[in-house]
Amino acid sequence: MQKITRRQWLIRVGGAALAPAVFSSCRPDISRDVESVGSRLTSAYVPVKPNGCVACDNCMPCPYGIDIPSNLIFVDRAAEESYLPGDLDDPDFAQKGTKFLSRYEDAIPDAAQTQRCIACGECLGTCPVEIDIPRQMSVITSLTDILRDLRCQQL
Repeated sequence: MQKITRRQWLIRVGGAALAPAVFSSCRPDISRDVESVGSRLTSAYVPVKPNGCVACDNCMPCPYGIDIPSNLIFVDRAAEESYLPGDLDDPDFAQKGTKFLSRYEDAIPDAAQTQRCIACGECLGTCPVEIDIPRQMSVITSLTDILRDLRCQQL
């Protein structure tokens, strides 16, 4: 299986003409206008909660290259350091979201991020603290999708 970046995938799927317009509109901060995201993403959003990952690596290797422990531990650290965004209507959602997404994209390479999870179930039943890993990957992806859309103001 050939590994490609998210940008390469978008260019292949969305066409070379669309991609430059999408990426040129990105801004460094998250917009405070959560309504601009629309119901498609907001209806799927569930606030991410700390999960208690103990980094045992029983869930690894992921057949799709996701670094499961790093993603789970990142969420726990964001909660500990108070930059894990909560509800969409929280007054500090944009501020926390900007910090969360910036650190997430710096800490975890694109190829190891949660958006690659297809919920295949290979990791289910391996976690000693019984984290529903596919569900948690989905919840983190939902958050990062909303934050990226708010940052880029593209739907």
